[in-house]
Amino acid sequence: MDTKALKISLAQKILNITDNKLLEKLKNIIEKENIIGFDGEGKPITESQYIKEMDELLQNIKTGNEKLYSTAEIIKKITDEFNLD
Repeated sequence: MDTKALKISLAQKILNITDNKLLEKLKNIIEKENIIGFDGEGKPITESQYIKEMDELLQNIKTGNEKLYSTAEIIKKITDEFNLD
């Protein structure tokens, strides 16, 4: 079955579901696997992965395990690393 036919088939089945709990489960599955972007290597990033990584980053910032840099510091690091002075 090609993608278009699969989408139509799934849509028809979803429209016939009357069980609200099942619809909520489907919604959660779709949202969990929702691709919101791609990483530097071209691999997809799901919404749930992004939220998890941001939560971990915020926790690391709060505990002091992650260092934040200002724009000026980033520019200096780049210019120094690539000898762009």
